[in-house]
Amino acid sequence: MAWTAAMLRAKERAGPGNFAILLPAREWQVPVILALQRGAELLRDGDRYGNFESSAFRAAFAFYVDLFRRGLAPRTGDTALANLYQDFARGYFSLYVTGPWNIGEFERRLPAALADRWSTAPLPAPGADGPGVSLAGGASLAISRASRRKDAAWQLIEYLSEPAQQVEFQRLTGDLPARRAAWLAADLPSRRHAQAFWLQLQYVRSTPKIPEWERIANKVGQWAEAAIRGDMTVDEALGSLDRDVDAVLEKRRWLLGRRE
Repeated sequence: MAWTAAMLRAKERAGPGNFAILLPAREWQVPVILALQRGAELLRDGDRYGNFESSAFRAAFAFYVDLFRRGLAPRTGDTALANLYQDFARGYFSLYVTGPWNIGEFERRLPAALADRWSTAPLPAPGADGPGVSLAGGASLAISRASRRKDAAWQLIEYLSEPAQQVEFQRLTGDLPARRAAWLAADLPSRRHAQAFWLQLQYVRSTPKIPEWERIANKVGQWAEAAIRGDMTVDEALGSLDRDVDAVLEKRRWLLGRRE
């Protein structure tokens, strides 16, 4: 694919000891995103079982592991970095998959000489033009059920959710707002570093909406690391992943069985 060709060229220009892309060796987000781009369903049978040995997930997982095996990404992942922004500035890696919260950090932490030499882009789609899907996620504002000041808490949430406050939050942090109205009020879709995230937001999918997902996600990272380090093959890692996920979902299957 074109993305691989671009990484090969970046690696060639970077030279020995440097890499095309920095990827985590024990996190779940990137391999899951790559799988969602291929239309993978992460769970099956009503979210009762893992579906990680499916052809779509396997293709994405194998592609991800191969980036490390071909030397396009460091096998140490991001654990050996002294400083993400300094290492990017010195050319240790050329590409980095991250979220909008890093726009402000890159603007503040990179040397002034690089101010006009970095940019953002949506994730590419495998075998197609245009963006591929990414994750729809983020954090939430919530009120504790046991709170003695629910009215005041709700007023705070309403205040923080207003477009004016979200625009101010973006100005102070560089992160992007949750509300479309705030994006438009600050003209963010036309800004250089924000444009790609505005476009990417039109191409997103969510992870399974079940309480066990965080445990499952950790398992994805665990077995991805085993494959990246060469401790097992892709097939062995995915078989182990499905078995672990099936065990995590055992109680869910029992509860759903009782309900039915």
